[in-house]
Amino acid sequence: MVDKRDLDGTVAIVTGAAGDIGGGLTRELAAAGCNIVIADLGVSESAADDDSKPDNRTHATELADELESMGSETLLVECDVTDAEQVEAMVETTVDEFGGLDILMSNAGIITSSPVEEMDEDEWDAVMDVNAKGMFLCARAAIPHLKDGGSIINTASIAGEIGAGGIAHYAASKHAVLALTKTLALELAEDDVTVNAICPGIVDTPMWRDVLTPASEESYDDTIQRSIPLHRDQKPEDMGRLAGFFAENRNITGEAVKVDGGITQDVL
Repeated sequence: MVDKRDLDGTVAIVTGAAGDIGGGLTRELAAAGCNIVIADLGVSESAADDDSKPDNRTHATELADELESMGSETLLVECDVTDAEQVEAMVETTVDEFGGLDILMSNAGIITSSPVEEMDEDEWDAVMDVNAKGMFLCARAAIPHLKDGGSIINTASIAGEIGAGGIAHYAASKHAVLALTKTLALELAEDDVTVNAICPGIVDTPMWRDVLTPASEESYDDTIQRSIPLHRDQKPEDMGRLAGFFAENRNITGEAVKVDGGITQDVL
């Protein structure tokens, strides 16, 4: 884990925090000294009665307890990143509770699998709304509070740099995340806000186990052995360590770093 240094006492919003990668991000940022806003769907008490939302309350509460045992102050915030009003409320609640905002870790994302010929508009729109529009809405709401030394870190994907059969909408959304990251880095440089992206490779998450692996002709373990030169998958905490690195380093901006065990070396 990263050491407590420049991030001690800072405030970080992590969207999609109830997911596996979100958990790794929150743990590493908390270890670096951040107070954490756990933002996701289904984390509030009222969401427990809403069948349209995932049941993330128990997991998010356990995660908050874990982070607090590490010395972090935490806050659970219900937020649909495709809803501008909810995103703005998330940021305002954070600022009201902690007195400011230092890091936006924009991590919420979804995926489905269909070839373009069979994909309907709703499937395309849903993925683009969460993965691309959600990043835009979160950045827009957070920017006024990040000026003079804040950081935006976006979770992209190696699919944002290469094509990927069966997930054109996901790849397109992650290409959009990289373009947004680079553009924001230029727009916000004068305000001393750094903007960077993390590009995970293969991480043992429901995205891989439940969506991508069933759509392929090989097992998850076989995919790892075939495609990753290091022959091991990546961990959520790998992404968290990179997030801490980006937040601490004030002269790195506009970058997209792949954490993929070397998958893309033969492609790019």
